[in-house]
Amino acid sequence: MSRLHSALICVGWLLLPCPAIAQIIPDSTLGGSNSQVLPETINGIPSERLSGGAVRGNNLFHSFQEFNVNSGRGAYFDNPDGIANIFSRVTGNNPSNILGTLGVLGNANLFFINPKGIVFGPEARLDLRGSFFATTADSVVFDSGWEFSASNPEAPLLTVNLPIGLQFRENPGTIVNQSRVAAPANPLAGILPLPIFDNPGLAVEPGQTLGLIGGDIQLNGGNLAASSGQIILGSVASPGLVSFAPTPFGLSFNYENIQRFGQIQQNNSLVNTSGAGGGKVDIRGGNVSISGGGIYGLTLANLDGRGINMNAENFRAEGGAQISTLALGSGAGGDVNIRATDSVLIRGQGVENFQRTLAEFATSGTFNPFNPLLVLLSGTSGTGNAGNITIKTGRIFLSNGVGVGSATLGVGNAGNIAIGANTVEFFSAAIYSGTVVESTGKGGDIMVEADRFTMRDGGGLATATRSEAASGNITITAKESVEVLRSLAGNAAQTFITTNAVGSNGPAGDINIDTKRLIVSEGAGISSSSGLILGAKLLNTTGGAGGNLTIRASESVEVSGVSGLLANGTQIPSFLSAETTTPNPGGDIYISTPVLKVYSGGAISTASVRTGDAGSITLDVGIVEVTGMASDGNFLSKIEAAAGQLFALDNATATGNAGSVNINANSLIVRDGATVTVQALGTGGAGNLNITANSINLENQARLDGTTASGSGANINLQAKDILLRRQSRITSDAGSSDGGNITLNGQILVAFPSENSDITANARTAQGGRVTLNVANIFGMAAVSREELRTRLGLKDEEFAVLQVNPTTLLPTSDIAAISQAAGPQFQGTVTFSASGVNPAQGLVELAANVVDPGVLIGANPCTAGEGSAFTITGKGGVPRSANDVLSDEPTELIWVEPTVTSIGAIGEPSLPKMPDSGSEIVLARGWVRNAKGEVMLVGYNPEQRFGERRPQPSGICLPR
Repeated sequence: MSRLHSALICVGWLLLPCPAIAQIIPDSTLGGSNSQVLPETINGIPSERLSGGAVRGNNLFHSFQEFNVNSGRGAYFDNPDGIANIFSRVTGNNPSNILGTLGVLGNANLFFINPKGIVFGPEARLDLRGSFFATTADSVVFDSGWEFSASNPEAPLLTVNLPIGLQFRENPGTIVNQSRVAAPANPLAGILPLPIFDNPGLAVEPGQTLGLIGGDIQLNGGNLAASSGQIILGSVASPGLVSFAPTPFGLSFNYENIQRFGQIQQNNSLVNTSGAGGGKVDIRGGNVSISGGGIYGLTLANLDGRGINMNAENFRAEGGAQISTLALGSGAGGDVNIRATDSVLIRGQGVENFQRTLAEFATSGTFNPFNPLLVLLSGTSGTGNAGNITIKTGRIFLSNGVGVGSATLGVGNAGNIAIGANTVEFFSAAIYSGTVVESTGKGGDIMVEADRFTMRDGGGLATATRSEAASGNITITAKESVEVLRSLAGNAAQTFITTNAVGSNGPAGDINIDTKRLIVSEGAGISSSSGLILGAKLLNTTGGAGGNLTIRASESVEVSGVSGLLANGTQIPSFLSAETTTPNPGGDIYISTPVLKVYSGGAISTASVRTGDAGSITLDVGIVEVTGMASDGNFLSKIEAAAGQLFALDNATATGNAGSVNINANSLIVRDGATVTVQALGTGGAGNLNITANSINLENQARLDGTTASGSGANINLQAKDILLRRQSRITSDAGSSDGGNITLNGQILVAFPSENSDITANARTAQGGRVTLNVANIFGMAAVSREELRTRLGLKDEEFAVLQVNPTTLLPTSDIAAISQAAGPQFQGTVTFSASGVNPAQGLVELAANVVDPGVLIGANPCTAGEGSAFTITGKGGVPRSANDVLSDEPTELIWVEPTVTSIGAIGEPSLPKMPDSGSEIVLARGWVRNAKGEVMLVGYNPEQRFGERRPQPSGICLPR
């Protein structure tokens, strides 16, 4: 390389004055033991042989005013017998440029010290058998307190023992590495022919340590290698001591006395400790960034890897960078530990390629562990277990198509992934731990602990198994919120959190979420499954048992909305689900929260679409609201335990049984077409719908539904103080060719409006009708109806009625209770039983007039003349019911009260009134109903809407005494 080229390198990277190249000039600070420079050809290259120096014990000290090695040349230190460490300092004012070979003629470790800076050029290489440390510290500190200093040079004491650290002053120089020299012979190429071994750059012998500890560290296209050894990178920006101590694997560095750290930049370069046992990489800096290239600690044989440790204030990786501790032999892979006090930002190379790769992996179950989309990877393809991945930071942000994973491709187990941060954000990014096709090891767990966790715009959090072993669990603990949002239109996959068992018999893991608020929206989902569904497409019908989904939210859970049109042409709702597409069972869902809202097409579901049984849903909730549908009307909001249907999947071959839905709540509100359902649309049976609540409110075509096609009928069990059905809402347990289910209502009040067509039915199409048992004290607005009454009121012949494809009660304008068989004879009709004392539901059929009634007809002209036969006349019209137990109109007719006058009038005949039992107390007419503070429905003797005036009280003296 020309002097001009070398000078440009120096100026470009250090921005400092550049000395003349190819100068090694000793100083005179060592007295009679000064260093000597002798030209010589060594190992076939023209070199400077460096001899002399001061020997103290097993340490050799050299001191130079300038130290530079030109390209194509070498500089070699003599290694006298008994010398373990060589310390070489540069006391001048210029950085050192190592553009050729720097070596030791023996086994000693080399410490090269220049506080002004050190540059390793593109052709720089090391030729030594010990460890190498390049530092811009001011001095090396020994256990006696003496310092071998570059800024205050003096000869060493007569007795010098152990070095204990590096002392930094203000503004330490920069260390730059551009070395990309090829290895003379790559011993690892036959084991793993990968390009990461082709150009090791600065390299030490296997098992040794390579350390760069200085001010800023810049790896600009330059590589570092220490096979099965360790690489230490430390950037110091304040005065202080970096201590070190010997370990069985080399020196260990401690930065506890350093207050500020500098920059470490790795641009298109490799840091590699791969070998028979993956070595150790230890990085400590302020802002650490990697763009392109990677950090590798692969385990290739029977020794355990020692991992990659990153400690920084801010860590950033992008541009296809990769950090990997893959285990390919019988040794265990090393761990990846990233600790950044402020932030971790990892950015991929584009969403489109990421989505395509994600979909391909979901379909094939295989992946390339060196795909640059995988920025952080611990894995195994041998018998050793993969290492764990741990990230702890203030904020972690993964975006633009990036992957973090731990996987087993062989016999060993995948590692665990643990993330701890105040804020965790994934935008089009994924974290995966699991097994792949033909592997036998277990998947690892994923654990996230944060204040706020947000995932959106595609990508996901997933554990999976494609082997006989289990997949891992997913646990998310977030103090404030968990948000799983927005599956973008055109994406190949939705935004998801999932555990999955596919292709073999290993079970899926569980999902546990503990937070204050959980929000799932715009087509995102959280699921555990047996088999594989991607988008709304069924891709695999084999797999072990599904896992369970458990959610505890101290404030609320919301599931809402649908996705845009995905790449496969489908849409999907937002969901919490546990499903099976295999012969093995699906998992259960448990949710505990004060408020649960499912709206705008969102869904909570367990499902089976093949032969396995679906799991159950259990909700321990204060208020449950299930409302509405998607804006396009294609997806109803629902809570559902189903067999034979999942989104828009074919149900023709479904034989599994549906699970049950169990709701324990203070209030259940279902409205605007939403449903709470147990159903079996194949040949399996439906589960039970069990609801215990203070109040159940069904409004505007809402449904509590139990449906079977040919399996056993669903049972619905409701325990509530009050149940309200409005505007064509229904409680149904209907069946096709099997017997109708049973409906049991236990409560105080059941209210429907007679003309709003709200029904309770347990019907069967061709088999035995079910049973409806109403243990309800007061029933308003509903009446039982038989098959013959239904047929007659619909004006249908028997054969026409038998083949109706809809529930016949829905065709009547009234609110009805039925348990019939459409096609079967009288002996197959179901039963409706009113088991509690109270109001006869037939009274709910009272018709109230809408016309204004002349008060003069109803009220005596002088009600005060009681002795002359004045009377209050009841006609049952004009908003006044014949009985206190009758239903009041919701639009009462106003009565104009007349003022009493003293006059005489003839007696009016005795009216004929319905006979009521004497209760021993005065009966007050009900004029409306309200809810009290406990949410109970109360009948009241006043108009709660206060639309009409009350009669003004009159002085008693105006009426005549009897």
